[in-house]
Amino acid sequence: MHITCPYCHSNATLAPNPAHELQATVPLYLLDCTGCSQTTVRHDNQEHLVAALVGKRHGNGNHELTVSADAIGHTRFHTDPTGRTTPSIGYSELLEYVTCRISAADTFSLMLHTVEMGTRYLSPEGGVPYQAVRGWVVTNGEIHALSGQEVWEASCRDSASGLPLDPEGGIHYVDADDIPRPYPW
Repeated sequence: MHITCPYCHSNATLAPNPAHELQATVPLYLLDCTGCSQTTVRHDNQEHLVAALVGKRHGNGNHELTVSADAIGHTRFHTDPTGRTTPSIGYSELLEYVTCRISAADTFSLMLHTVEMGTRYLSPEGGVPYQAVRGWVVTNGEIHALSGQEVWEASCRDSASGLPLDPEGGIHYVDADDIPRPYPW
């Protein structure tokens, strides 16, 4: 597939890596760029992507990212709930797809589910955890943050009729953080 190189923004191709079949720890794709000597999307790029999506709201550290594009996929990861360190994640084919395709002329959506401590529900033991859902739409290399209302309208629809559904219990649809250019990956 043809993409824009995430390093130098030249024309590049991304092709399956034959060595991946023999060893799952090597990258799934090989990058062939006309403008630089990079051969793969670096693992730390995935960590920078996750840090940008999670932003300052680390919740209790449990997250699930769902990507809707040609195919739907999801990955789970854990971050430092204090927000003091960059997320450390294992290699993910899905995150590699996202870091590569953000720079290309593709359109897809990102939905992040995070368990957060709720200040709205105070108890003698402290806040009660709830799930916060935020989302972004990626169009032609630009990441657009969605409001909580937009995320709710997009995700709470009956698939057969298209009619709106009531929000799920314990789910809070929140505004996503803006991710300004230049992207750190």
